[in-house]
Amino acid sequence: MARITIEDSLRVAQTRFGLVSLASKRAHQLLKGSPPLVECKNREIVCALREIAEGKVVYANPEYLNGTKEDFKPIPDSTEFIGDDEYIE
Repeated sequence: MARITIEDSLRVAQTRFGLVSLASKRAHQLLKGSPPLVECKNREIVCALREIAEGKVVYANPEYLNGTKEDFKPIPDSTEFIGDDEYIE
């Protein structure tokens, strides 16, 4: 395999903060025993960066998930909750 560079992974993650967040979460998953998505004999963080660079690991934005608009319906203002009496002004 070719050497992985941060720039390769940064093209997918688009921001440095996003890359750090995504890589650290994926590296933790790999440390806990999750199977790698690419063939890699390096440390977990390098495997995570390789997976990100190849586009196998991406953010799960709610707009890309199926059924999210149906799952997250707004709660009407007239809804009463248990224990609401304590917070009435």
